[in-house]
Amino acid sequence: MKIEKSEDYITKGFDSIESYHFPPIVNLNVLSGECICNCVHCPVGRVPAKDRKKRFRYSQQDLDLFKRIVDEIKATGNTGLLRIHAVGEPILWKHLIEASEYACTQNVRTWLFTCGITKDKNFLKTLCENINIIEISVNSIDSKDYKKTKGTDGFNLVAENIAFMHSFIKRYKLPARLIVSRVQSYDKKLDGRFVEFWKSSGNVHDAFVRSYHSYNDQIKGSERSEAEIKKDPCLVHWARCNINLDGNVVVCFNELFRKKIDPDNILGNLRENTIADIWQGEKLRAIRNAELYGDYSGIKSGFKLPCENCAYCQPLHGGNRQTSEYQIKKISAGEL
Repeated sequence: MKIEKSEDYITKGFDSIESYHFPPIVNLNVLSGECICNCVHCPVGRVPAKDRKKRFRYSQQDLDLFKRIVDEIKATGNTGLLRIHAVGEPILWKHLIEASEYACTQNVRTWLFTCGITKDKNFLKTLCENINIIEISVNSIDSKDYKKTKGTDGFNLVAENIAFMHSFIKRYKLPARLIVSRVQSYDKKLDGRFVEFWKSSGNVHDAFVRSYHSYNDQIKGSERSEAEIKKDPCLVHWARCNINLDGNVVVCFNELFRKKIDPDNILGNLRENTIADIWQGEKLRAIRNAELYGDYSGIKSGFKLPCENCAYCQPLHGGNRQTSEYQIKKISAGEL
């Protein structure tokens, strides 16, 4: 993509010249089909543990591909952040420690999204030393609600781990941001109490409620009203590149939870192209134009794009909502 004028990136929907050329967030799936929890708001959690490996095509990302992704981010001047995620639980990824250490040595910023269920305190120390943002999806303020929403009895252990990590970060003055999150519920008061409880605990840098979504209609029975249906382009296409563990780059991270990924929703593969090439490629440009102008006629016939009727997108013009981008701004500003 060639910039004809300095302001072209603005007219194309980007908020910076850097994001025009390279995604601010690289969402990376490092493991599929294995999780510690049984979350009611997640497609993995809703499948019995014994069936997950088959249903979600169990696999783990190899370390070489991870390092190639880190190297490309570094080559851009480290304008992007690498978000370590999973179709399951990323702390079960066998290469997590070595991967986080490698990214740290390359000065590539990383974000880990995890349930935080582990009894290995040395493992937690290493994460704190190497990960820039550690997000614990604790989701609750007590054991009862945790069991109800996460489907396991891990609340007390996770709360203990959060306190331990906060103390370790503070003691050694580490540049890590420790945050906790909850998935939005229909009880706004309970959601509000979650934020108040964890912020007042003194053990986290921030607490927030993530917007509920149905994983592109993969979770039934929670349809939104007409008033809540998407009316704005989705931030994802301008801010996040979503990579599967096999190197396939997909339109939306939620598509990775399907039984079979539609080939039309694959933008390219990192074994054949760079992240930058795919980010600036014809297919994603066409999607951005369709989103900006609400006209999907330019998308090739048969393209089963999940975006047109999505009710759970991250609005491109969302202000200072508690998005991933918001947290990155905080750590970039040194607000620990």
